[in-house]
Amino acid sequence: MDMKIPKTLLGIMCIGLLLLNMIVCCPAEVKAEEEITFAMLPQMANAIAFKKWKPILDHLEKQTKYKFTQVFPKDFDEHVKLCQEGKIDFAYSNPITYIQMAPKAGERKDGHIAIALANRPQGARDFYGLFIIRADNPNIKTINDIKGKKGWIVGWTSAGGYTFQQAYALDNGIDLKTDCMITEAPENKQEKVIMAVYNRETDFGCIRNGMLNVMKDKIDLSQLKIFAETPRYPAWVLSYNSRLKPKVVSEIEQALLKVPEGLLKEVELPGKPTGFVKAIDSDLDSIRKVADKVNIAY
Repeated sequence: MDMKIPKTLLGIMCIGLLLLNMIVCCPAEVKAEEEITFAMLPQMANAIAFKKWKPILDHLEKQTKYKFTQVFPKDFDEHVKLCQEGKIDFAYSNPITYIQMAPKAGERKDGHIAIALANRPQGARDFYGLFIIRADNPNIKTINDIKGKKGWIVGWTSAGGYTFQQAYALDNGIDLKTDCMITEAPENKQEKVIMAVYNRETDFGCIRNGMLNVMKDKIDLSQLKIFAETPRYPAWVLSYNSRLKPKVVSEIEQALLKVPEGLLKEVELPGKPTGFVKAIDSDLDSIRKVADKVNIAY
């Protein structure tokens, strides 16, 4: 005799199978949500960037239980593009690239939003550009001497490696684009600008403050000289993907603002922050004014 299964029991069994399937599938989905992608603007070698950020991201993982994965854009343009598209959850960028990543009324609904600024003993507005030459260069003593000379910049959207210097030069009646013979560093690496000056491949170079110290164990810094500095601006920006859930942003923000000073001093991030201070998008309006002056689109 065939055994018939009551319709009610059959329905319960189907619901049970559906719930079982959901239980099996959910862990993978939850894990995907817990993975946070992070990228620093690629202005140094990937191996160096990875080494500097790993201890900090390991610390954040312990504090938040989110898994952080470092992403390495090949250049500034790709960094901005990936952040605009939401493919990078959290980023550490110079202020110029930040305003290019941020939402903009009438143009970009989504993008990256400032969450914190790198803070130094001198404050969060301690980011500026340097003009460097070889110490034995007899032809350049002041900013007025760079007309007609060869110069290297980090990149056309580099804050401390071009934009700040261009704004400073314009204030002194010089346009780097038309009055100098400018070369953009391969892969937008600060080290390559320094080495170009060091190896006499160029007359002068434009780099951010603090970068010479990164090279102290690789070259003889006494062979180089700073002949001009730009005004100070807001420092490096930590930002988040505007599409992220507020809960995720809040938890990571709290952990970021409490990263131990000792850990930051040990790893020496760009700008040498000793901590992070809370920031909002309007804190970067002074950078937008500089971008307008040098005709940088954002």
